[in-house]
Amino acid sequence: MLRLPFSKYPSFGVDNPEYAYACGRVRALEPKLMDRVRLERLSTAKDFEDLLKLLQDTEYSKYLNEIHKPGDYEVLLRRENERLLSLISELAVDPWVEEDLRLPYDFLNVKVYVKSIIFEKDFSSAFSRFSYYPVTLMKHAFEAGKYDTIPGAISRAYENAISSFYERKEIFRIDTAVDREMFKYFCSESRIEFLRIYYSIKADLQNIVTCLRLERMERTGIMKAVLLPCGFLPSELFFKVSDFNALLHEIRQTPYYEVIAPGYAIYQKVGNFVRIERDLANYLNGLIKEASKKDLGVETLLAYYFKKKNEIALLRMIIVSKLNELPRELVLERIPEVL
Repeated sequence: MLRLPFSKYPSFGVDNPEYAYACGRVRALEPKLMDRVRLERLSTAKDFEDLLKLLQDTEYSKYLNEIHKPGDYEVLLRRENERLLSLISELAVDPWVEEDLRLPYDFLNVKVYVKSIIFEKDFSSAFSRFSYYPVTLMKHAFEAGKYDTIPGAISRAYENAISSFYERKEIFRIDTAVDREMFKYFCSESRIEFLRIYYSIKADLQNIVTCLRLERMERTGIMKAVLLPCGFLPSELFFKVSDFNALLHEIRQTPYYEVIAPGYAIYQKVGNFVRIERDLANYLNGLIKEASKKDLGVETLLAYYFKKKNEIALLRMIIVSKLNELPRELVLERIPEVL
C-alpha cells in the first residue's frame, strides 16, 4: 500500500532573519489581496465596463487609465505582474529567488522559439518579457550551440523539445518535453526547499489528472511522453495500474486521495473536470497558506508571490467571461475556496 512521508503537507523552511524586512512589507500588502467575496462580486458585474468600475478601489485602479477598449485588459494584468516581479527583485535577499520565480517564463520562451524554427514562422510577439534571461541571449546560445550562458535545464528543454517533436511530428510533444525539464529543475535543482516541495506536489497532482484525461481520450499509450518525471509518487505507479480506479485505490492512503476522490465522483456523473480542478487548486493554495504562516524566511515572500499570481489568473478568467458573456455560474464554480 502506497504511503507518502507526510499526512497533509511536507514540513519546510527555517527562520532567516535576513528576510525580516521582506516579511514586514508582505504583511502590509496581504490585506489588499482579493478574497473569494471580492472575486465573486467582480463576477456579478453586468459587463466589462461595470467590472472596471468595481476595480476602482483595488490595486488595479492605478492602471485603469490605460484601458481604452476591452481588448486592452491584458495591459491591466501585465502591469500588475510587472509590479509583483519588481517587488520580488527588491525584497529577495538571495539572487536565486528572483531567478527561480522568473524561470517559468524562460521555459515558455523555449516553447515559442522551438515552434518558430520548426514551423518557420515569426512568433516573436509571443515571447514573454518577464523571463530571467533575455530572449536574445537564449536565441544566441541555441543558434551557436554554446550553452554556457544559460542554465542546463533551459538547454536540455530546447534539445529535448526538438528531438521529441521529430520523433512523431506531434506538436504537443514540444510543450510536454519543455514542461518535463522545467519540473525536473524545480523538483530537484532549485535551491529553495518550498519550491521543490510545491512543484513536486504539483507534478503528482498533474500526473494523476493526466492519467484520467488520457483514459478518457483512450490515449494511455502516450503516458510516457507526457508524465512529469518527478514528484513524490513513483513514476512506475502510473504504468502498473490498469485504469484510473486502480490508481485511486493505490493512492488511498495518501493525502491526494481526499483531494481527487470527491471530484472524480462528480466527473463520473457529469463528465467534466471542474470540481477536480478546483479541489486541486484548493490543495495547492493550502500549501501556499502554510508558507505564509512562516514568521521569518523566504517562504512568506514566495507565498505572497503565488497568491498574487493566482489572483491575476482568476481576474483574467473573470474578465474573459464578461467579454464572452458567459454565465456567472460558470465562473463561480471555478473560483477556489482557498485563496
